[in-house]
Amino acid sequence: MRFFSVLDFQYTILLLFLGLILFILIYIAFGGYALPTRKGRGEEIEEYPEGIRAKNGPLPLLLFFIYLSCIIWAIGYVVVIGIRGGAF
Repeated sequence: MRFFSVLDFQYTILLLFLGLILFILIYIAFGGYALPTRKGRGEEIEEYPEGIRAKNGPLPLLLFFIYLSCIIWAIGYVVVIGIRGGAF
């Protein structure tokens, strides 16, 4: 048994509040972007020197799965550690 049994609870609450703050910041950061229409996908938006062109495209599927797996792993980790009762 740990000397400070409330410490795990404090870490859990801190984790939840930091996660909520992070979620709010991400929402604020990306909330102002308008979703592209089908017509506008892949449109050239800027051209840089030496023929480099920037296009407005969708999020790659690989990055989407990486983000999703990180979120699922984090939730699973918190649940498993919470059930086992181990220290963070």
